[in-house]
Amino acid sequence: MGIDRVLSRINGKGYRAYRELQGASEVVDNVRVTIIRVQSDPFAPPSVARLEADLPPSLPEWALGEPVPLSDFLYRRMYVLLRRAAVKIGEGRSGFLGVPRPGPVMLRRSGLEVYDGRVVARVWVGLPSRRRRILADAAHELLLERLPRVFKKALRALVSEQDSLRRHITAWQVQEDLRKSLPRLKLVAFVGDGSILPRRCGGCEEPLPNAVPFESPPSLRVEIETRHGPVAGMGVRRGVTVVAGTAFHGKTTLLEAIQYGIYNHVPGDGRERVVSLRSTVKVRAEDGRRVACVDISTFIHSLPDNRDTYCFTTENASGATSMAAAIQEAIEAGAQLILVDEDTSATNLLFYDERAEPLIRHKTVTTISEQASSIASKASLVVVSSGTAPLIASATTVVVMEDYRPRDATTESREILEGYQPPQQRYKPPRHRRLELTPRLVKPRLKGRWLVARGLNQPLDLGFNEQLAEEGQLRLLAALSSRLHNFRGMTMRDIVVHVDSLISKGFRALLGEEPGPDYSEVRGVDVVMMINRLPGIRALQQ
Repeated sequence: MGIDRVLSRINGKGYRAYRELQGASEVVDNVRVTIIRVQSDPFAPPSVARLEADLPPSLPEWALGEPVPLSDFLYRRMYVLLRRAAVKIGEGRSGFLGVPRPGPVMLRRSGLEVYDGRVVARVWVGLPSRRRRILADAAHELLLERLPRVFKKALRALVSEQDSLRRHITAWQVQEDLRKSLPRLKLVAFVGDGSILPRRCGGCEEPLPNAVPFESPPSLRVEIETRHGPVAGMGVRRGVTVVAGTAFHGKTTLLEAIQYGIYNHVPGDGRERVVSLRSTVKVRAEDGRRVACVDISTFIHSLPDNRDTYCFTTENASGATSMAAAIQEAIEAGAQLILVDEDTSATNLLFYDERAEPLIRHKTVTTISEQASSIASKASLVVVSSGTAPLIASATTVVVMEDYRPRDATTESREILEGYQPPQQRYKPPRHRRLELTPRLVKPRLKGRWLVARGLNQPLDLGFNEQLAEEGQLRLLAALSSRLHNFRGMTMRDIVVHVDSLISKGFRALLGEEPGPDYSEVRGVDVVMMINRLPGIRALQQ
């Protein structure tokens, strides 16, 4: 039934009569408007409208082949236009129009998707009322006049702002070309010369004004060809890279740029020439996290009461056991690059000074530095350290940061540590696990970054994953947490591949239902990282 006809019938009725709009649809100026969710109250979370139209026929060919940057560009225009168009009409959220605020990276978002020459937008709409009585005329103007007008204006921007659109798509293509070239060049990450890595403040997204531009050491500089010309910068080679230096000189800033290099950044972010392998995983110590049957025996080989470390399970991991589990889980999920920052690590797992061995009768931990060379055969490592001899001795590349400028200190470090041979141990990769039991989570939702749901004994802090860039990613993980039964019987690696495949087909394929506007894409490895920490999960080793 048409939206206009429903509104005429329910004018002046109590707010709950708006439920008759569910599924109602109307075509306005070649834009189809469909109501896919209706709020229960003017103060409740807003309703959701779906808008659908053809891409402008005059859109150039170079834009049509890149749906992700095209939809990202259009989403950002929609975000701005909707904020301007939202007007308070009555009570509560009446008159609200909007989509979630985008971050500085280009992502697939459920708020706007482009495929097969069509654009589908999903928008929050505050259905208007006064004294909880329906204002049908105001709703008509909001749904069938203002909303289609905003959508059409955003679509016209694809043609009227072609210079900006071309810069957006060019930035995407250059980053994609750089990332695809990494395996061929035996690199795991790349930091382009001239990049602005520092942010304006802790937690800020904007680049720091007047920051020192990144400049690669000549010995580590590589030039990568892209479809828009060559890009020069520092190549991070396969193996073990230690980033050393004194405090406040840019070590963690460089690592953070690499950890977000899994995404393509928008023009002006400063990190548009920083890329890393999509399977890159940042690990850290997480005191108190849950671990489900993870083989950490390569790191922890003796625990009190002879506790098993081949299928280590706990509700309250220590710093060392949690970090050991995180590394094994990352490699099990297919990570090709693991990032470690000394500041957030369990140092007893990171390195060991064998000179103190006479004081310690029972060595229960085999450290990362002792196994680093062997670990690198499965996944490369980038480790930030103030300058610890066991770590530096195990490195294939040593970069020292001084005033935010990198220096290749590989040869120098070998000369300094000449004759020093720290113990080396063989790394044992984890045994693969199959997901056997999942909790039944009912109505999962977010409270800040915490996942709460009926069936979850305690909230789960999704902030453990430092590589998530938008709140919409947290919301997608929360939505997927109630669908974990779809993954039962799969190995963790299978889940990664399955999720990555589905997300490329759209959010409806991933969720099995029409989504709202509030989801941003995640990687399959992000889903597995959440699964590994959920109470009630049971995984069995193969």
